[in-house]
Amino acid sequence: MRAITRGIVIVGTAIGAALVGAGTCVAQPPVPSGTYQGTTTAPAGELIWKGKTFQGDTVVNNFAFGLTGLAGTTSQDGNGNTVIDYSPSGLGFLTDRISPNADGSYTGAVYVGGSQVGSFGLSR
Repeated sequence: MRAITRGIVIVGTAIGAALVGAGTCVAQPPVPSGTYQGTTTAPAGELIWKGKTFQGDTVVNNFAFGLTGLAGTTSQDGNGNTVIDYSPSGLGFLTDRISPNADGSYTGAVYVGGSQVGSFGLSR
């Protein structure tokens, strides 16, 4: 009986690995929810930009003195990243792409016209 049980576990593991390898069993990570503090590589950027607040499929950037603005919508790109489109703010040329980290934080990149121009981090 043990030999059969072990065989089934091994087969189950092999099938699971094959499915994960093929990408059929891996779910997209959820879009962030709530307020995240930001860090940025932009010179003096942290004096002005403080982070982002996510609610549903929308995001708002948080700035110094409690100001908010630069709203966008979120979507998934199929590679585990969340894409933020700033077209609703009239800035269709501007997007952010964030990737989740194991500790619950996010690593982000800023794109203007499809070219990366900066990077940032988000954490609780």
